[in-house]
Formats: sequence, C-alpha cells, structure tokens
Amino acid sequence: MTSDRKGFDFGILIHGGAGVEKIKRTDEITRSLKSAVSNGFDLLKRSSNKAVDSVEAAVASMEDSGVFDAGVGSYLTIDKTVEMDASIMDGRDISAGSVGMAMGIKNPIKLARKIMEHTDHVMMVSDGVTRFSQLFGNTVEEYPQELNTKILNEYNRLMKSVRIKWKKNNKLTMLSSAASQEKSHHHYSTVGAVAIDKDGNVASAVSTGGIWLKMSGRIGDSAIIGSGIYADNKSGAACATGYGEYIMRLCLCKYACDQMQSRNSAHLSSKKSIDVLTERFGKDTGGIITVDLKGRFGRACNTRFMPTAMITNKNQKPVIAFGSG
Repeated sequence: MTSDRKGFDFGILIHGGAGVEKIKRTDEITRSLKSAVSNGFDLLKRSSNKAVDSVEAAVASMEDSGVFDAGVGSYLTIDKTVEMDASIMDGRDISAGSVGMAMGIKNPIKLARKIMEHTDHVMMVSDGVTRFSQLFGNTVEEYPQELNTKILNEYNRLMKSVRIKWKKNNKLTMLSSAASQEKSHHHYSTVGAVAIDKDGNVASAVSTGGIWLKMSGRIGDSAIIGSGIYADNKSGAACATGYGEYIMRLCLCKYACDQMQSRNSAHLSSKKSIDVLTERFGKDTGGIITVDLKGRFGRACNTRFMPTAMITNKNQKPVIAFGSG
C-alpha cells in the first residue's frame, strides 16, 4: 500500500484457542496473552511495515509460554511424540511460509517465516523441516517432557479411552472429562495473530501442536494457507482455531478474507465465517479472528470461550476477552 495510509488505525489481535470447557487458570492465560500482544504491538508502534514482525513476535511468545497448545505446550500424538504445524502470511504480496510435522523446533513460527523469505517454497514438512532448521544453526532438541508432566498425565488419561491408533478421536480436540478439567489446564488449541500496521499492511500467523492423540503424519489447518490463516492487502487478514479437518474443508480464512473484500467489516466477516462452520459441522467446532483494511478487528466462535487480547493505537492497553460474545 502507499504511504497515504500512514496515521490510520493500526493494531494487533491474538487468540489462545477455542474451547467448550469452563476456563481454568485465567490469571496465567491473561498474563501470557498480555505479554504476547504487547510484544507484537511494540513493533507496530515503533515504525512502519511491521505487520509481519508483529504477528511473528506475538505467536512466538505464546509458543514459549507453555500455556497453550503450541511450542513447549504442544499436545502429544498417539505415539507420544510432538509434531507441530505453523504458518505465516504477508498481505503485501501474499507471500507465505509453512511448516508441518515440525519436531524438536523451539519456535516453528520463526522457521515458517524463514521459509517464506529465504526459499522459493511455501510449505516444508517432517525431516525437511529439521534439515532446513539446521541450515540456520538451530539446535534440534528433544521434546522437554520433564517440563510438561501435566501434558504427559493428560496423554496417559486419554490413551485409556483410545484402543486403536486409527480410531476417530475428533472429540478429544476440544472436549475432556470433568475430572481432567481439575487436573490439567491443557484444553486450549492453536494460537494465532492478525495485525495491521501504520501503512495498512496486514499479516497473519498461527502455530499449534495439533489435536490430542493424532496419528503421526497428520497435518492440520494451521499449516494450510487459506485454511488456518490468510492475509491480503486487498481484503484483510484472518486466523482460525478449532477442529482443523473442518476448517480445511471450508478454506475458512480465505472465505473470511473474501467476505472482507466484498466490503463486509471484520466483525461481520468473522460472524459469517463461523455461521458457515456451524451450519456445516455443528457447534463447538472453532473460532476465528480478523482485521480489515480500515483497521477494524473481529472475533467470533461457536464455542463457550476463545481467549483473545487486542491492542490498537486508539487504546494502547491490552483488551482481554474470554467469552464467545
């Protein structure tokens, strides 16, 4: 976009996943969201053309927190391993980078950006991600299981209800027993961010450990451009969370951006997107955050909660929301 956008509204909106349960440990979630959204906004207010930097910083912060299903807090596959997905998109030229089945990588979102900026590719997966990471001097580490005993306890509990590896277990994505709610806080999903900078450039980023007890090799919507994220300076930016297989089938984030390009606001586009998701696949299936080219943000979900945090140039203090409204 041209420089005549300077001085217009800018900001960042992030989410910590959608879920159907009563929220536990809201203080820790709030602290993590505030830290992440502040990191992203600091870059936006510092200079121009920072939308991509902003969403990357916010998502990396949530990956490091251990509070959400991303980075060190990632859920385990049925084989007791970690396989992470992440992607990032720059609305200026709709360039994108994506990783699938990333293993031993501290911040998959940072590697997704390197793919976007240093290769001719969009997506890399599995061992290719590991080798690519090593080109940049990154040390591949084993999953720090000793730091995540709650995740291991949840894995052991869920394994008791899954007898065969190919059993359909989509309900484990967002549901757990009442007993589990008391013992574990890991019922939050994908983390993501959308932002618009001082020049009107938009960007989106997302990261996840995927659904509980997924089969090794499963890749969800967070690695798929147009499904888990989309960003285009001709429409806006979107980031989804929820049951990835449903989100992929609808290309939900591209749908949301198409709605914004049709002159719908970010708020209305979010609502329309979740209405479609609910109509096709029912309630308790996901949520979405958006930003349009006027710097207006939107959020919607068909679940009980979706923790979000937002900072804009109009209100430079984090605004935290948990409910579906």
